[in-house]
Amino acid sequence: MGLFRYLSVSIVAVMTVGAGASAQAEGGESPVRYAGLDRCVCAPWKLWLRGGDVVRLGDARVFSTGKQRAPLALSPDGRHVAYFHKSTGALVVREMATGEVRRVPGLAWSRDMYAARLDLAPGGRYVVLGVGRDNRIVDVHSGRAAEVPPGLRPWSFSPDAQFVLAVDDAFRAGIYSVTPFAETGRVPVGGALSPHGTTVAHFTARDSAIGLWNVAAGRTARPKPIPLPRGQTPTRLRWSGDGRLAVQTVTPRRLRAGGGARYSWYRVDPASGRTERVSTFAVPGSVHNPIVTGLAP
Repeated sequence: MGLFRYLSVSIVAVMTVGAGASAQAEGGESPVRYAGLDRCVCAPWKLWLRGGDVVRLGDARVFSTGKQRAPLALSPDGRHVAYFHKSTGALVVREMATGEVRRVPGLAWSRDMYAARLDLAPGGRYVVLGVGRDNRIVDVHSGRAAEVPPGLRPWSFSPDAQFVLAVDDAFRAGIYSVTPFAETGRVPVGGALSPHGTTVAHFTARDSAIGLWNVAAGRTARPKPIPLPRGQTPTRLRWSGDGRLAVQTVTPRRLRAGGGARYSWYRVDPASGRTERVSTFAVPGSVHNPIVTGLAP
């Protein structure tokens, strides 16, 4: 694929939310831990923050058509939220710390987006918009977009959002620089992309361990996989900007008295293979289809 192209206008627009805005529009909020629809699959979206507060996202579109939920995405660190604005239809990205809501130029809700998917890169600078098998990476500030090659879908960004890993239906992956959008490597398995796009962390067969793949060398980066904590289901891997690896696990509600799901984050030392639990939180069973942030605090 070529360089970024304009979807439409290229004027950066920053929206301010008017009367009736939810509390978080004022800014100063802590990052989001998870989002969802509480008790009822009706409006509005709610955000559960790491600081303990629960806030309503009253300006976000809830339904795309009928009872199908409209897309919403959280950045890996929970500092940005992407959604379609309920009244204007614009695709926007909200920064939790400041309350600023930035409109993505040239993108607005339409009937073609009833089954759209959203994802946010670290830092909230890029949003992934997927419709059917068409995926594009959009610069939130300019509206310029790169089309992902057919048959691939973005799976993970490097922590600095300079590289993106995209997988095919067999979970093989290509690695691309974001600006300009160009292929930089191929790997036999998808996973979490490290800083500078040099290493891919992935779950092994049956999700029993963590493997590391050296992109430049084209081989595994360590002789033995790193064992995962027992009795839990691994859900995702993420790298931090300083090269630390984290794994998220979940204990599903069917295994816990009282319902709900319990999530845990573990720090992983890629060199020694040692794991250490750093945080745990529960999502109540009353929250429908929770969206959980992808990086430990």
